[in-house]
Amino acid sequence: MFRNKLTFSPLLLRLLTLNILALFFLLGGLFSIDRYQQTLRENEFIKLEDEGRILSQAIGRTILTTGDLKSQIILTSEAQETISYLLSKSRVRIRLFSYQGDLLADSERSVGFQTRVKSSELPSLQEKNFIRIFFEKIYSYIALFMAKTSDLSIYKENVLQQAEDYEEVLKALYGEETRLIRQLESGKKLLGVAMPVQSYKKITGAILLTFDSTNIENKLKDFRFEVFKIFFIALFLTICVSIYLSANIVGPIRKLAHATRNINPSDGRKITVPQFSDRKDEINELATSIKDMLNSIWNRMDAIENFAADVSHEIKNPLTSLKSAVEVANNTRDRKQLNKLSKIINQDIKRLDRLVTDISNASRLDAELSREGMKKINIKKIIEGTVDFYNRDRKKIIFNYEKNDDYITYGNEQRLSQVFNNLIDNALSFNKNNMKIEIYLRSMKNILSVEISDFGPGITVSNFNKIFERFYTERPNEEKFGEHSGLGLSIVKQILDVHKGFIKAENRFGNNKKVIGAKFIITLKKFV
Repeated sequence: MFRNKLTFSPLLLRLLTLNILALFFLLGGLFSIDRYQQTLRENEFIKLEDEGRILSQAIGRTILTTGDLKSQIILTSEAQETISYLLSKSRVRIRLFSYQGDLLADSERSVGFQTRVKSSELPSLQEKNFIRIFFEKIYSYIALFMAKTSDLSIYKENVLQQAEDYEEVLKALYGEETRLIRQLESGKKLLGVAMPVQSYKKITGAILLTFDSTNIENKLKDFRFEVFKIFFIALFLTICVSIYLSANIVGPIRKLAHATRNINPSDGRKITVPQFSDRKDEINELATSIKDMLNSIWNRMDAIENFAADVSHEIKNPLTSLKSAVEVANNTRDRKQLNKLSKIINQDIKRLDRLVTDISNASRLDAELSREGMKKINIKKIIEGTVDFYNRDRKKIIFNYEKNDDYITYGNEQRLSQVFNNLIDNALSFNKNNMKIEIYLRSMKNILSVEISDFGPGITVSNFNKIFERFYTERPNEEKFGEHSGLGLSIVKQILDVHKGFIKAENRFGNNKKVIGAKFIITLKKFV
């Protein structure tokens, strides 16, 4: 049954799949944009290192040491005020270690520094929109699904911290600035830098600045959300475009399919093929092709009907003659009359046999032409072979052509040979006193022209087109009736039509402007 308009089209599904698949690859790539994440992390490290150097220098200028380098650092009140001021402006945790590795101060504990009040940004009072809520749910599921197993060390913090708990701090005590990355139990990462503290160009301790990756992940999340919005806008537009394309492709194709399914000979020729002349695309070409094909079917049915009527008419004539001859023969005893009737019966039988043979050949011609392939052929060689065959029986056929010309066309060699055989036979049947037949082959720009001329009585002007109709005959008066079936020239035209060629008939005139014969002109496309 014909699908209604609400049926989901498989073509639409393919369009959506192909168009949306690329978008989902883009969306999937958002959760693995390592380069952007690394850039954010690198920027944070650079800021942290700058902050650490400033803090290290500030501490180095305001501390006192007792004794040699291995003595304990003493934070003066000025140092504590300086550090507290810097802490109020900082978002990181700062820990100060002595040269011996002891923890002297921690910004998140009441150790050494003035206690800093912890603060965190409250969530926005503005309600989140549907898209943001939906994104965060999707984001959490996808992030959990795509979470990679980390190779980083798990961050552990002892109650009594020492410099040896952190490899980076030990390196800082030897004058090396190092970065720290650890995995927190919450799933986030701890980032930090360790800096040496110098006083009078001597290393007197080290500081460790750390913070978690919340800020980086929020920036990454915001970036992904913006792209997520663009993705949904693109997805919406893609679906709309796909539906539009489907409606403009599937709809017309369904109409054409419905029209072709409803073609039924019992309904007559009421079926109309939808036309899309306003569309200058392949849909219009398809509709036009289907309409042309349907017209070809009707024309072919008409041709079969006419052919059957013509065959019936042509066969009835000899059958009627046979019937009359048999009836007369049954009612006569005259020997001469019986012999005459016997000759008539034999002639009618031969005529029937010839008709049946020619009709059989004509009826099979279309099928044979559709089965037999076409190829590049040389018309000159075909005509030469045909002329040689007839001249063996001392026929006067002269073949003229220009040398060094290209006479290649695209067609069926056997069928084109049949064309020239039929035309030469036709010319011989009209030729007077065994006069010559002349054939001229010419090569022009894009066509090949073949002219076959005889010295017969010519053709009545009103019959120039009729002579190519089936069973039409116009023979000399002295020729016996029924010698020709009238299918020869019809077959010639049928073969040339398949080859996209043309044929026309003309009369030939002498110096006194009298008709001296007929001329058939064939044109075929030249193979380039």
